[in-house]
Formats: sequence, C-alpha cells, structure tokens
Amino acid sequence: AAAAAAAAAAAEHAGTSQDDTTDHDTTHTDTTDHADTTHDTTHGAGHNDHGDHGDHGDHAEFDETKIVLQLFLFKMQPGTDVWKDPHVASTYADFMQFATEEPELIGNYSMLQEEQALLLEFEIAEDPHDQYFIALSLQEEPQAVAIAMHSLGSTGPIQVGIAAVIMTIVFGLIMTEVLHRTMAAMIGASMCMITLGIQNRVPSLSKTVAWMDHGTLGLLWGMMLIVGITMRTGVFEWTGVLACKLSGGDKTRLLFLLCMVTAVLSAFLDNVTTILLIAPVTCKLCKLVNIDPRPFLICEAIFSNVGGTATMIGDPPNIIIGNMLAKYLDFNDFLFNLGPGVIITSPPVFYFLTWYFGDAVKGTLVVDIPKLEKMYPITDRGLLMKCGAVLSCVICSFFLHPVTHLDPAWVSIMGAVWLLVAFDMHHCHEALHAVEWDTLLFFAALFVVVEGVGELGLLRFIANTLSGMVSGISPGGRQAFSIFLICWSSAIFSAFVDNIPFTATMVPVMVQMVEQVDGLNIEPLAWALAFGACFGGNGTLIGASANIVMASKAEVEGYHISFMDFFKIGFPTMILSVAIATVYLLTLNAIFWQSAVAL
Repeated sequence: AAAAAAAAAAAEHAGTSQDDTTDHDTTHTDTTDHADTTHDTTHGAGHNDHGDHGDHGDHAEFDETKIVLQLFLFKMQPGTDVWKDPHVASTYADFMQFATEEPELIGNYSMLQEEQALLLEFEIAEDPHDQYFIALSLQEEPQAVAIAMHSLGSTGPIQVGIAAVIMTIVFGLIMTEVLHRTMAAMIGASMCMITLGIQNRVPSLSKTVAWMDHGTLGLLWGMMLIVGITMRTGVFEWTGVLACKLSGGDKTRLLFLLCMVTAVLSAFLDNVTTILLIAPVTCKLCKLVNIDPRPFLICEAIFSNVGGTATMIGDPPNIIIGNMLAKYLDFNDFLFNLGPGVIITSPPVFYFLTWYFGDAVKGTLVVDIPKLEKMYPITDRGLLMKCGAVLSCVICSFFLHPVTHLDPAWVSIMGAVWLLVAFDMHHCHEALHAVEWDTLLFFAALFVVVEGVGELGLLRFIANTLSGMVSGISPGGRQAFSIFLICWSSAIFSAFVDNIPFTATMVPVMVQMVEQVDGLNIEPLAWALAFGACFGGNGTLIGASANIVMASKAEVEGYHISFMDFFKIGFPTMILSVAIATVYLLTLNAIFWQSAVAL
C-alpha cells in the first residue's frame, strides 16, 4: 500500500488489494488507519467490531480536523496491469482511466487521530475483470492504511444469523439443563470454530486463548485456592456464628447484613472476589442454623452486581469503560455519578427480594448461640494466621489497584502460590482440590463463544443497529433517547451475552456516535452503558461472572441453583433496577447534561 497527498476532488490512493472470489461471495475486510499517535486497538472480534459507522454517500460533509477516507471498489480493464504502478496511477482520476465502469463507493469514514480498525463486508462478482478495493484519503498529509481481505464463502451473507442460532442453542442447552453448562459452552465454542473454519479463517491457538479473559480466569483460580485453604481453619463457620449473633436471630436482618457487606466489598474489590469470600460463609452459616442458603446466595450475587456498579474497579464493564475512555473519565467520576444511583436503587431491590422469597428470609432463627460458639471454634490458628496475612495483602492490593495498577489476577495468583508454600509444599495436590475446574472451563468456553459470534458479526450488527437508531432522532431529544436506548439494550444483551465483550464493542461505537452525531455527550452515554451492563448481569445466571461463581459454590455444598431458578428472580430484579437507573440518568440529563450539550 502507498500513501500520498490528495485533494478532495482528486484524492490520492492509500492502498489497493485484489481478491479473486466467486460470485456473491462476501468479502471480509480489515482496514486499519495509522496516524501520528497510535495505540493497539486490535483486541479480537468483539473488541474492535466498530466499522461501518461513517456517513455513506457522495456528498457527505466532514470535519476537516479528522482523517477522512473514501473506500471504493474498482473494476479494472482485463489484460493490463500497468495501473498497478504507483507512478502511473496514484489519483482517483488515474484509476478511472483504467476502470471499465463507475466504481462502487463502499463508504466515507471519519477516522480518529489514532490507530483504528474498520471491519467491512461487501459482495464482488466473478467475471474477467479484476476488482480492487482502494482507499482514497481526503487529507492533505499522507496517511498509512493497511488492508487485509479474504473471502467468507457462501456463509458470509448469513453469518450473523448463524451466530444468533449458535447463541440460541447454547442458551437453550443451559436453560433446559439437558447438558451441564460447561459442556453446553464447549459445544457452542466448537460450533463457532467450525463456522469460522468454513469461512477459511479459523483463529490460531494463540488467538483463541487470547479470547479467554485471563484476568477473570486467573482471579478465580487464585481466589479459589486461597478460600479453599482458608476453609480448613474453621474460620468460615466461626464467622457464620458471629453473623448469626449480630443479626439477633432475625432472618431479614441477617439478609440485610450479608447483602450490604457484599455490596460494599464489591464496590472496592470486585464482585467475583467478594462472592468467593462471602458465599462459603453463607453456606456454613445456613447449615449451622438448618435453613436453605439458596435465597441468601442469590440475593448476595444480585447485590454484588449492584454494588460493583458504583466504582470503576467494582465490575469488569466499568473497568473496560474507564480504560477505553480514560481521557474523559476518572475514578472519582465513576463514584460521584454511579454511586448515588446505586444507593437509590438498593432499597427497592432489597425490599423486592424479601417480598419474593417471603418466609425463607423472614422470621426468627431458633438457635442456641453459646452452643454454636462451642461447637465451631477456630480449628487451626497457625494456618489461620498464615491465611490471614496472605489474604490481607491480597485484599489491600485490590484496594490499591487505582494507585498501583497491579492486575488483580496476578495478585490473587501470587497470593495463592505463597499460601501453597506456607500450607504444605509436599502435598499441594490436596489444596488444588479446592479449584473448581469445571467452572473455569465453563468461563473459558463461554468467552470463546462470545468472541466467536463477535467474529461472525453479531455484536457489530447489534452496535450498528443501535447507532443507526440514534442518528434518526431529532437533535433536541437525541441524548435522552440515547441514554434510554443504551441503558436498556446493554442490560438486555448483557443478561444473555457476556457483558465484557459487549461493553468493549459498544464503547468505540459511542465515541463515533458522539463525534459524528450532533447533540450527544460521551459521559451520559458511558454511565448508561455502565448501569445497563452491570445491572443487566442480574438478568440470568450467566449474565455475570459472580452469578456463576455463586451457583458453583452452592453446588459444591450440595445445593443446586438452576438457570430458571435464578432467572425467575434475577430478570424482574434487573427490570426494576434498570428502570430506576434510567429515571436517575434522565433526571441528571435534564438538569445538567442536556444544557451542557446545548452550550
């Protein structure tokens, strides 16, 4: 590819690429624009599927401060290739001398001043004429463009539908529990690989492994080991007795205590870590007083997602939003804008949960506290001191993440390794039994499924559809409509599609919407996405990582929580919380944000 200066009337070509596909094959094109300031945006399918958002047409108006590209499909005269010489053909007019017909305009794109990826799809026919995809720059300064093309074959035009079918099958298997959820996810991952194989673009093993969220998997592995070793000290039973004593034997007060502790810890740790710490205590406590722990566990999982919404480090979607919009938002912005919404949402959610579960979380516990204290003392104080020291260091590192920027996964893994050394260097296999390998495999396979359907264009289709809906609204009500649309759509999709890749897909879409559509501000859209993605995790059992961890912990203790068990309470709770968050955001928009946009 070559880059040269150009004028708007006769733009220089920035790159060409030939493809010899058959009739009606869909061609998948990755076009990356490089400017002076670059950073890596190639995060995999779900993370950079944000192409096709430019203004289409010959008379589009552009902001001169942006990089503008016109992408054409030329049909060249057969039997000559002299035009391939950049000294012969370098402008639009030069290429037209060798074209057999007027070129097809694929689109006009206003690019950011950074490295970007556009994922384009179009059809070319099989005939004697060579067809070339040519990028023309409307800028005075040279621009470098790298173009990669390949045929998607006969499945190209229907790949979004195939992705939707794969997701439907996976969710059907999980909901009906015909298979274990781990097997269902692995089958879905295999279907994605087969479809990509048919399209001659099977990802490499390294890329497939990169699709798996290493942060989540590493955090889970490390904390499972730490919690498993700590459990041997008897401290969870002791803590359960203490919680029962503090509640005064009242079930509702006990539930309130557990939910508030979960929400606060989730805001400043992360919800997966919080559930790994709180769930064992809850299970031991409920066994001590002979009650069903499932209502308490489900409430804790819900409040871990609610509480985690309040800060930038509380939930993975917030971390993604904070990192990708670092030049717009900081830690305090998250706390001051999302925190009040979480506080407003929590009481109605708690009252709804107590109403739903009824007698299971109401009434008085008939227990003999002194007897329980004698029955369940600390059994290994030496090991408890070692576990306490390691766990304290790990939790402190989590709290200091905004300062140290240490990956929580590395912190938990290092803590687990040190605790293994302190536990028993010669019999570590006993401690490794605490790791729930089926849960880790489920997460790994589910990440591959979501990234796979992202490669097939499902997430990009969703994002483009939402962007198109916003651009069709009048400027005066565009921001309010965008807040409503992003909040609810992200909640619903996050309930059924993992919210991590969905969030990573939506952030660049929102940035382009703000830059290309009048009447929008990035901050309100970011808060709408955060509330929707985090609260949406309560919609289904697989909507958030904390939900899966909670269900796996319950299963280890002998209590099964099915997809439908969680869905019956989780989805109405999601609707309630998202409705409250929407009213909160629209109120702030009417008072503060809309006037700022108008100015």
